[in-house]
Amino acid sequence: MTDNKVILGYWKIRGLAEPLRLLLKYAGADFEDVIYECGDAPTFDKSCWFDKKFNMGFDFPNLPYIEHGGVKLTQTVPILHYLASKYGLLPPESQKFQCEMVDSFVVDMTKVFSMLCYASEESFKEHKGAAITKLKEMLAQLSKYLGSKDYIAGSTICCTDFFAFEFLDKLTRLEPSILDEFSNLKSYVQRVKDEPNLQAHFTDPKSTWFYPLNNKIAYFK
Repeated sequence: MTDNKVILGYWKIRGLAEPLRLLLKYAGADFEDVIYECGDAPTFDKSCWFDKKFNMGFDFPNLPYIEHGGVKLTQTVPILHYLASKYGLLPPESQKFQCEMVDSFVVDMTKVFSMLCYASEESFKEHKGAAITKLKEMLAQLSKYLGSKDYIAGSTICCTDFFAFEFLDKLTRLEPSILDEFSNLKSYVQRVKDEPNLQAHFTDPKSTWFYPLNNKIAYFK
């Protein structure tokens, strides 16, 4: 591994790593996607990761992870910020803490989404309506925050946009009409989808963009 090449490890899903992949693709970075694949039902074997999890030198072993030169990091948001610092995609200093706030808000929304997706079929069907209602309440807050801005921090894209965009796209897979009452969020999603640097990723059927959203154990994948 060279100092310039990023090694990114994650499951064979979009999950928590896709915002990182989007940032790396946008930046034209040299990176290697190390893919771990969960086994099929009924055991959903994850030994491909757990057999090496605690032997790779990470302080807090988890997926996703990155290795970059001598840097070893886990957890999506710290990785996102680290990569942004390397590829000129941090928000303006005046928006730094506001973007960190939005990152944390996306984490909160992701928890609602994931709890529903990883529930049993019975629980998913029973609780989907309530989860959608909760998510719409949260989307209203995000819509108000975005306002008329092109991107989260203003007129230029930054790391938080990859995190927010990826989550919003996932929501439309769960409930296609969920953004219909938030016209600025719909426009925002399309704006990121139209980024020239991401077109190859969005159109190549072999890219991770076409991976399942969630792992095999989830009811909604």
